[in-house]
Amino acid sequence: MVRSKGTGLGRLAAFALLPLSGVALADTVSLLTQRGGPDGAAEAPRPPDGPTVSSVGAYDELFTFALENGCSYSASIRGTVRPIVVGRDAGQKVEPDLAVTAVLSCQGAAAVKVSDRVAGTGPITRAQVESLLERCASIVTDEAGRKCSYVPEIDLVGEGLVGAGVAYLCPQSRP
Repeated sequence: MVRSKGTGLGRLAAFALLPLSGVALADTVSLLTQRGGPDGAAEAPRPPDGPTVSSVGAYDELFTFALENGCSYSASIRGTVRPIVVGRDAGQKVEPDLAVTAVLSCQGAAAVKVSDRVAGTGPITRAQVESLLERCASIVTDEAGRKCSYVPEIDLVGEGLVGAGVAYLCPQSRP
């Protein structure tokens, strides 16, 4: 019995369909080269250490703070932060897709709610993501004719998202 060697058309077809499949090219190529095959293909060299497709940070965080003025501030942040894995920004910048909702509740007043999204920014640094989250989760109120702000401090630490506190900024009354 004679066995014929494959022509490798299956692999060629798989490479041709990759852009249409929505599958990350680096992961798929890695899987194909690890499998080897009848033609004894050698394993491809591993990419250098750095961000990978699996480094995507998924967040579902809720922060609640009791404030000195008797109010309660809470913020919810949900979504993902994807690292840039190719090009000059690889490992240095990220692309966020985060939904932000903040609520301020004070006795004797209606709750104030703001909602926004940090997305479609293009590649930005983690510090820029923190700044955008803080702006989106800030609440401005009118208290006795004064504009007062509640500004959260949000930090991306390692693979986590931390709410460090809320600053209450309100101008002093003139005597």
